[in-house]
Amino acid sequence: MASAEWFVAGRRSQKGGSAVDWNDGHALGRALRDAYPSGNYVTVSDAELIDLVTALPGFGKTAVPPDAATLMAVRLAWVAAAEGEDDTSPYEGGA
Repeated sequence: MASAEWFVAGRRSQKGGSAVDWNDGHALGRALRDAYPSGNYVTVSDAELIDLVTALPGFGKTAVPPDAATLMAVRLAWVAAAEGEDDTSPYEGGA
């Protein structure tokens, strides 16, 4: 099973077998990272992002398109997954 499928399947089992949807931003971000490792998550349009997400295995097909805030959450989750979820900040600590 490919990594993207593994994340989506894992999220599906956490939801009691239901399909992954737009509210599963972290799972979608990881799945996008694995499915499109060389994808340019910074310049992908909203329409392209919708196409990429709906093409993921196990994604629940929905007639309701995501709103701008949901798309941004998925995009940020993809960035975090692709660049590593590093909790350190250059702004922490005293100067």
